[in-house]
Amino acid sequence: MSLAPLMNRACTITHRQAGTVDSYGDETTDETTVTTVCELQQQRRSETTDPGTIADSSWLLILPADTALGAGDTVTISGEAYEVHGEPWTARNPRTDAASHVEATVRKVEGTA
Repeated sequence: MSLAPLMNRACTITHRQAGTVDSYGDETTDETTVTTVCELQQQRRSETTDPGTIADSSWLLILPADTALGAGDTVTISGEAYEVHGEPWTARNPRTDAASHVEATVRKVEGTA
């Protein structure tokens, strides 16, 4: 069974890569965006009990097999931004050895310290 029909949420991937050095000697970042579809499922959530509350959650992001995604990229879904945490991996069908989808852990952190 293909996972493609189950991925119906629009998302925008922002790829970040090192750019040129500006006139002050600082390295710039080049960003490019790609729109695709995905599925997003929460894996973990936590919140501190401090007065400056910080909420932290981890999510499983599933993308079509041919999607380029890397650590440090950002994925925006329904106006919410998620940071790719760790290296994504391409899952394959063990029977056919064909790539079936890309899985990544993404994080969302909100609040003030």
